[in-house]
Amino acid sequence: MSPSSVKLTYFDIEAAAEPIRLALILAGVDFEDNRIKFPDWPALKPSTPYGQLPVMEVDGGPMLAQSGALLRHVGATMSKTLYPSEKLLDIEEALGVMGDMDRAFQPGLYLGMRPQSFGYPEDFSKTEEGQAVVKKLRESFLEKDLPTYLGFIESLLDRNGGGFLCGEEPTIADCYAIPNLRRFTRGFMDHIPAECLNGNPKVVEYIERFCALPGVKGRYTDGIGGTKVEE
Repeated sequence: MSPSSVKLTYFDIEAAAEPIRLALILAGVDFEDNRIKFPDWPALKPSTPYGQLPVMEVDGGPMLAQSGALLRHVGATMSKTLYPSEKLLDIEEALGVMGDMDRAFQPGLYLGMRPQSFGYPEDFSKTEEGQAVVKKLRESFLEKDLPTYLGFIESLLDRNGGGFLCGEEPTIADCYAIPNLRRFTRGFMDHIPAECLNGNPKVVEYIERFCALPGVKGRYTDGIGGTKVEE
């Protein structure tokens, strides 16, 4: 089932490529984790299918693109457990919940990164007014949206009763969920405290359970809720 070679190209950050990396790790695929520097991106960009990263090359074939498609491709073709047909609905439901959470957070996230996408000047987030708007959006997300979605995640864990979103074994839904939950605990975003998940211990335990899996254990040195992983 495993290809002879896989090359995954992205920047040297987690973001859109980390779910795919985790799926490859859990699938037992020995892959080239090609992390490029941001200054090198303009030269590579014209050769990519959609002018975006990540891209993946399998057995020397053409570049494959779109992070969601790549995640599903790895799950469907390189593993028997990450995207099984009998759990298709459960997996897609969990992915949908996580996608909804991401969309709820996007205004607060991207207004701080790319305000021009929302009709503001490029330097808006560096102004006093822009910083106030970003703060308001992120605090509103923490107060209203995040608790709702953490509750949905707990419901999925309770319903499926196996320790992961869709049962006893991790799937691509978990590979997608974990990086997107962990980003809230890493303390690198203004107005998002590292302990913001601590009110939902089931979610924290779920993240820790996934991060203790063979192949994943030791990958992250930052813990949950502002703690550090013990070596």
